[in-house]
Amino acid sequence: MRWAVPPSSVVVLNWRDRRHPAAGGAELYCERLARELARRGRSVVLVTSRPAGTAARESLDGYSVRRLGSWWSVYPLALLWLLRHRRSVGAVIDSQNGVPFFSPLVLGPRTPVVLLVHHVHQDLFTRALHPLAARLARWLEGPASRRVYRRRTVVVLSPSARTQVRRRLRFDGAVRVVPTGADTLGLRGERSAAPRMVVVGRLTAYKRLDSLVDAMAEVQRWLPDAELHLVGKGPARRDLEQRARAAGARVVFHGRLPDVERDELLSTAWLTVSASDGGDWAVSLVEANAAGVPALARRVSGLRDTVRHGQTGWLVDGSEDGLAEAITRALVTLADPVVAGTVSERARAWADRFTWARTADGVLQALDTERARLERQLHGHRERRTGNDLVVVLSVAQSALPEGWESLRRTNDVWVSDGTTVRALLTGADEGDVEVILARLGIRRDGPSVSVLVARHADLLGGRSLLDEPVVDLVEGVERAAASLEDQRPGGRGGRHAA
Repeated sequence: MRWAVPPSSVVVLNWRDRRHPAAGGAELYCERLARELARRGRSVVLVTSRPAGTAARESLDGYSVRRLGSWWSVYPLALLWLLRHRRSVGAVIDSQNGVPFFSPLVLGPRTPVVLLVHHVHQDLFTRALHPLAARLARWLEGPASRRVYRRRTVVVLSPSARTQVRRRLRFDGAVRVVPTGADTLGLRGERSAAPRMVVVGRLTAYKRLDSLVDAMAEVQRWLPDAELHLVGKGPARRDLEQRARAAGARVVFHGRLPDVERDELLSTAWLTVSASDGGDWAVSLVEANAAGVPALARRVSGLRDTVRHGQTGWLVDGSEDGLAEAITRALVTLADPVVAGTVSERARAWADRFTWARTADGVLQALDTERARLERQLHGHRERRTGNDLVVVLSVAQSALPEGWESLRRTNDVWVSDGTTVRALLTGADEGDVEVILARLGIRRDGPSVSVLVARHADLLGGRSLLDEPVVDLVEGVERAAASLEDQRPGGRGGRHAA
């Protein structure tokens, strides 16, 4: 029987799905989004690659899955599929996992396409690929994508990714921040007696889990009964196991666990850790927070958006050399039940705002933004603003403004003057729009009379109420604090000595 595509379907393009052995956070995002849209009555088709042992066609959670080709051949095959079914395609969510599908090339001018950028891969390409392959990949992610998706709406997962898309990829369309949801909302359990860290995710080199294993051996010098549990599989597992044995680190490798078992283990943790030196929004840290588990991560792109320092966990500066001390300080800090309870509840409150329903809302708003832009374009209307989910306050000395500057304002903006300074509240604007506005006014961006205030990252994620809470600092004096903690435990150094 011929497999038909329902009219006005929302098509989600992603190079892998959750059945793929290398599936990760990007696949979770696309599948949860497809499920949520299907719950709202949308016809959804997820087009992805087909690993061995999976069906070409499948119905799952109310949406359809169409699997085509391998990791790389899925790109041209998906374009052919879109071309064949273009009359039934109502909208497209095109995932750029380094390289997008370039779907606008085969779709009509009225079909809205939103580009979903999980994170910017320019540096990763340089580190992981042969120089010639890296150069091609950077060109496909940057200049080629910028040309094909010119002025189209982009969805990113974090404010850091939004900045990277603007500054490094130089996309000129609307950019909307739409984080992940969390599957562990409301999860509660009893934490382990011994200090325990649980890290959930694929075991890959770029996550720098080798530095976490090395740090674990050092942590055990101060906290001998501390333990690290790694949940997930991946190409780095064998090397990590050998590293743990050589260092004498207490690391338990669980592999990929069923969701219930994974969540039960996570709920016993004192702490979760990310040793990555870059990337984007970490869904595993948000899911740990949803279970009341604080997170510790490096203060790098993406992770600094996911972790609210001193409230839902801690951010640490510097290289991997200081990771062991930071983990030890965090575990000693969390040994205090009152402190642990405070951080745990703040972590839950932070994670509660990230639901898959909210994710679907954000993506649908992006599709509406893109659909409206296409209509304006078809009617020959010139774009005056990209339609971001930001607000900018612009202040300019009135003496610096040209004659007739009032006629250059956009109708929906609010401009006020006190006779000396003109201030504008620019809705849906970001740094790029401000550059255009100032150029239209003939004013330099770095002029002494110009002040530009853009909505903060916390404003985008809805974190202002949480940020008003006092920060919980890590303890000082790791050696003394750890020794004191060990002495207080039943069977600790003091107890064993007395025996």
